[in-house]
Amino acid sequence: MKKLIVPLLGVSLLILIVGCGTGNNQSDPGFYSKANFKKNEYQKIIHSNNQLGFDLLPNSEPNGDGNKFISPTSLLMALSMVYNGADGVTKEEMGKVLHLEGMEAAQLNKANASLMAKLQSDSKQSQLNIANSIWLNKQFHFQDDFSQNNRDYFTAKIQEIDVMNPETPTIINDWVKKSTNGKIDKIVDKEMDPDIVAFLINAIYFKGNWMHEFDKKLTEKRVFHFDTVTSKEIPLMTINRKFAYLENETFQAVTLPYADGKMSMEVFLPKEKNSLEEFGKLLTTDNWEKWNSEFQSKEGTVLLPKFQMEYETEWKEALKKLGMTTAFDRREANFSKMIKEDDPVWIEKVKQKTFIDVNEEGSEAAGVTSVEMKTESAPIGIDRPFRMEVNRPFFIAITNIETGAILFMGSISNPQ
Repeated sequence: MKKLIVPLLGVSLLILIVGCGTGNNQSDPGFYSKANFKKNEYQKIIHSNNQLGFDLLPNSEPNGDGNKFISPTSLLMALSMVYNGADGVTKEEMGKVLHLEGMEAAQLNKANASLMAKLQSDSKQSQLNIANSIWLNKQFHFQDDFSQNNRDYFTAKIQEIDVMNPETPTIINDWVKKSTNGKIDKIVDKEMDPDIVAFLINAIYFKGNWMHEFDKKLTEKRVFHFDTVTSKEIPLMTINRKFAYLENETFQAVTLPYADGKMSMEVFLPKEKNSLEEFGKLLTTDNWEKWNSEFQSKEGTVLLPKFQMEYETEWKEALKKLGMTTAFDRREANFSKMIKEDDPVWIEKVKQKTFIDVNEEGSEAAGVTSVEMKTESAPIGIDRPFRMEVNRPFFIAITNIETGAILFMGSISNPQ
């Protein structure tokens, strides 16, 4: 086989949260009929999922407005698929950065299958579905275990493609569009590199309104302070009722549940004397679990910006900084369990794009993670109603209540 010097494998993972529409429900146990896992094995990776987000959020570059919005679940699932092909030092380093030390691929696959089965739901109030597909260049071949594990545990549809056929990108993008209810309509370019071996794509679709919607009549422009010197009037939504609430010397926090009671958005507002950057340093899984145990039901008023934003980040350098180095080194990377061919393989890029829209009815968010691989060859005022006016930079997390998995998290400095 000739020595390739262009992308060998593009692994792309999409995760989508939206406020309306329909999607394909894959919660049928039949989808996992060949996978052997216990229903609670997802618990093995919740800490990994959340801590990965806390590790990478401060290492992500803000967009032009100073905002960050990432999906740790998207990244963890994408790299979990890649993990099936890793070995040696590369596997050890990936395991350490993903907080999976000592976990074999078989265990990781079961945990992912358990998490996907747990997350997926379909009701009148909400919908959360997951779909995976693998598009393999017909000139290449995955190792049997690699493809079988992705098929069994990630329920991936595997289809051969002709990368020279100009219609192939349309076929893949149509699958993406259908799986995301039309919210994301493109993941591969019209001109496909002839040396691409495969795309691994995952889509998560969530449809849900707030359990308690904001009254549009109460939304009005109020001053938002971007920093100590810059401010501007932006639309703030208002609601008054009982919520799970937490306040200490550092921040105020409130949980806004979605209608099905299984998903929620946590909003953390640092006190005026504390910056969003300083709050970010406190984000660890230990603190997160501690804070979540301290929320109490309390009457109060929440004023939350109505906003929409897009975000894009490249994580190669951040992952290397955390210790995942050999995976990006063409000489040291060991992905010998991925393809049958002998060509050396390494990760070239880890890129994610996200989108979020927060309004009176609910939330809409989307994220795309692409892993591209190449080859050579104390509570205050507890008895009084609280008032939480989110009028300065804040942190949000969209969380599955049942599992504790944070699907999205972001630092919002400019919600215009």
